Amino acid sequence: MKKTLKFMGIVIVTTLFSACVPQPQLGTSIGGTNGGGASSIEYGARPSNYVTSIQSYFSTKLPRAQNAKYKFSQPKRAYKRKGLAYGGEVDWKGWLVETSIATPSRTGKLLTPKPYMVLFTGNQIVEHILGNSHKLLTKVDR
Repeated sequence: MKKTLKFMGIVIVTTLFSACVPQPQLGTSIGGTNGGGASSIEYGARPSNYVTSIQSYFSTKLPRAQNAKYKFSQPKRAYKRKGLAYGGEVDWKGWLVETSIATPSRTGKLLTPKPYMVLFTGNQIVEHILGNSHKLLTKVDR
């Protein structure tokens, strides 16, 4: 009985403190708020040569990537949070390019394209994520 009460107390205290994580302030610039939009200072320069950067990046990550078929979206501003266990703060701000890559099989037939989200800081690729969505990633430009 005493162990159960102690466990319940720990669960309640943990729940109360985890609900008090503040939201990051996005859309603010040096002069104050700019109507909820995102300033270019926050997200850095838009990647200029993202097509060639992505193709050379995946040439070392995927088999037969030199013969793959790529489709690219325009770069969008995005940010990524740390997990709630790490405070939920913004971990990365930059540009996101959604791409799909169809690599050929060993026989040469193109496989079903896989979607990727490639994260940029300036012209530098920070990481890639397989899929169209991620729980911790938020796209600012829709």
